[in-house]
Amino acid sequence: MLALPIVATIALAAFLVFGISDSIRNLGGAQRDNSGWFYAQMEVDFLKLERALDRAEAGDAATLKTLRQRFDVFYSRVRIAERRHGPDWHTPDIDRIRQMLNALAPLVDGDDATLADGLPSFAGQLAAIAPLPRLIAQDAIAQTATSAASERERIVHLVEMLAAAITLVTAGMMLLTVCLARQTRTLRAAIDDARDKQLRLETTLRASLDAIMVVDDHGIIRDYNGSAAKIFGYGHDEAVGRDFIDLMIPPHLREEQRAIVARFRRTNQTRIADEGRREYEMMDRDGRVFPAEISISLARTEAGPLFVSYIRDITEKRQKEQEMLKARDAAVEAYREKSRFFAVMSHEMRTPMNGVMAALQLLRNSRLDEQQRRYLQAALTSGDILLDHINDVLAIERSEIEDQDRPREACDLSELTFHIHHMMQPLAAASDIEFDLNQQGLDDRLVDIDARALRQVLVNLLSNAIKFAPGRQITLRAGYVTADGQDHARFEVIDTGDGISEANIARIFDDFVSLDSRYERRTGGTGLGLGIARRLVRNMGGEIGCESTPGQGARFHFQIPARTIPRDQAEQSDGPAAPLAETRPLDLLVVDDNAINRDLLGAMLLGMGHRVAYAEGGPQAIESAAAARFDAILMDISMPGMNGMQATRAIRSAGGPNRTTPIIPVTAHALAGEREEFTKAGMTGFIRKPIDMTGLDDTLRQIVGPRTSNTPAPLPEVRKGEDDLIDPDQWSQLTDLLSRDALADRIARITTQVETDLHLLMTSETTDDMRAKAHEMAGMCGMFGALRLHGLLSSVEEACKTGHAAWARQLLDHLPTTWQETRDAWQAELAD
Repeated sequence: MLALPIVATIALAAFLVFGISDSIRNLGGAQRDNSGWFYAQMEVDFLKLERALDRAEAGDAATLKTLRQRFDVFYSRVRIAERRHGPDWHTPDIDRIRQMLNALAPLVDGDDATLADGLPSFAGQLAAIAPLPRLIAQDAIAQTATSAASERERIVHLVEMLAAAITLVTAGMMLLTVCLARQTRTLRAAIDDARDKQLRLETTLRASLDAIMVVDDHGIIRDYNGSAAKIFGYGHDEAVGRDFIDLMIPPHLREEQRAIVARFRRTNQTRIADEGRREYEMMDRDGRVFPAEISISLARTEAGPLFVSYIRDITEKRQKEQEMLKARDAAVEAYREKSRFFAVMSHEMRTPMNGVMAALQLLRNSRLDEQQRRYLQAALTSGDILLDHINDVLAIERSEIEDQDRPREACDLSELTFHIHHMMQPLAAASDIEFDLNQQGLDDRLVDIDARALRQVLVNLLSNAIKFAPGRQITLRAGYVTADGQDHARFEVIDTGDGISEANIARIFDDFVSLDSRYERRTGGTGLGLGIARRLVRNMGGEIGCESTPGQGARFHFQIPARTIPRDQAEQSDGPAAPLAETRPLDLLVVDDNAINRDLLGAMLLGMGHRVAYAEGGPQAIESAAAARFDAILMDISMPGMNGMQATRAIRSAGGPNRTTPIIPVTAHALAGEREEFTKAGMTGFIRKPIDMTGLDDTLRQIVGPRTSNTPAPLPEVRKGEDDLIDPDQWSQLTDLLSRDALADRIARITTQVETDLHLLMTSETTDDMRAKAHEMAGMCGMFGALRLHGLLSSVEEACKTGHAAWARQLLDHLPTTWQETRDAWQAELAD
């Protein structure tokens, strides 16, 4: 910074010296300039012209020639003067002289007689301009003197500036000298400090427990500490200068390492340096391959890039980790054995309890006095409570067992919440509850989530809301939010019931807690439902909470991480699709106004072995649906005249052979709100354009059901006059065996039991749990003549046994409605 102004000052001094030199040359030229002589000579030539004129007027013919010569000389002087100073200096005087000379030129160029006759005129014109040559000469001499004085003044000014510049340069040089002396002392101190640091660093490297190795971009070892010598077995002199890949990398990893080194030299970019610690395999002098923990840093020096590697042999650490893993596995296995034992014992406890309860119920029909009836009623009530406790404890045990390895899957939360809303709607209607679904915060993305646990939590919260807010309103709200830079799914279950006091909000998620107001014993249960929900939410990485004001309802809310999965990745992660050859041909109707799309979809379906009929629009689809029965209808949404939803409503309301046939929307894009409209119109599922054959087949399998030889019985259609809800023969036997009051009491108890078991069945997370619960409920309902409900539960059990869990879960969707109708049928029979 100090040198910069000094250099600028020196440049200024050089410029001044050049200016002074140029001015001196100009001044010397002014002293020798002939401008004064030239204009004085022009005056002399004018005087000579006058003298020649005087001689010519004396009458000598020879003087005319001299007059002409003097005229030409003076004329030339005037022309030179005109070119010498330009038009801005004495222009009027020069012009007058030149005009006079131009006027006399014809006379001078004429013959002697003409010139002699014109001499008086000649003399008169010369007399008119006689003062001008003297004036011009005087002004030229004055101007020359003024220019010379100006040059001298400029030289003096430049010399003064040069002196000042030299003074500044001298001062700057002195200051620069002082600064350089200080910098020299500072540099010498820095060199001494760097030498000390180098010594300390070398000492640290020698004393480091980690092996430290410096490698250049060719893979050559440049430095090597004592710990590295202990780990690898090579001395410092043996290792330095050799290729670390050949020396320390196992043979099966050498090509990979050479590719990494070559890529760095080619691109000057590295993916291994400054990325933290990583584990790798290395080899010592004896050929032993051992696990190593490596951290690499890149130093870009003037001599080239250097990789500084910190290496630690973690063989002993790995051994300890293996021992810890074995101990952990042993502990986990012991815990699982305990859990399995607990589950078996609980199941074994519940089985004789069912016998005890049945015996107690039969005892009610015998002759008992009042005190005995009170004892019997106490025993029945205690038995019901004990069974509820056993069921809830089993649910807790199951959630803790599955906490360590819960399945996750790509899930569309719009479809999941639609499914739950559809499933819980009949239960809400039975309690005269207005059940709303709010999906404004959702879209059609797929997220990686534990769908089964989420379904169980939502069903649990909604079941509680239905129990504790009869005749009120419930809302299930779902949406996506961003927290801490991560996407989360947020859910809320809002009711307008009696609410919860602030003092009790903190207690409701504890196990075996039942409140005296909203969560009072009149609703039944053990107080474990919300505890299970909290466990499941925490397992999914979230936290559940409640906000409530007494008399104004309650709002349960939770949010869980929801990582978005691209749809193509989700499809790949599903694994290979089941072979298409396993399916039996289906009768399908393809509805699309676009002939290309219609033919393409038909070709896909024909390639899968199905039978396909076509409709060009909504009206033709209605006609085809009225004329023949189809296994499924694939309906385009955007069609002119009548869109897909309008055509679906028409098919559903027509009462023809396809009134209950699955109608699948086929469209390029649909928002969550639009999918809700599809569902309200009577559509099922969703197929996205462009259509993928694997996804198309999966959708047909999920909606129409598995179509292999082991396919479970299809879902019975619930229609009036078909498949009686109650078996009349079975009901007749019950009425003969039991009194009406006893039968009514039995129906009340089985109703309570079915509602409890139905919740457990709907939230079953494993196929085995679903099968066992369906088997238990089917036997119990069959004893009381619930014909249609028994058949549906048997179909669920059969689907589980044959490995068609997806079909079984579709059958579960129809259980709430069938159960509601069965319960109403029982009440109607008892009222007759």
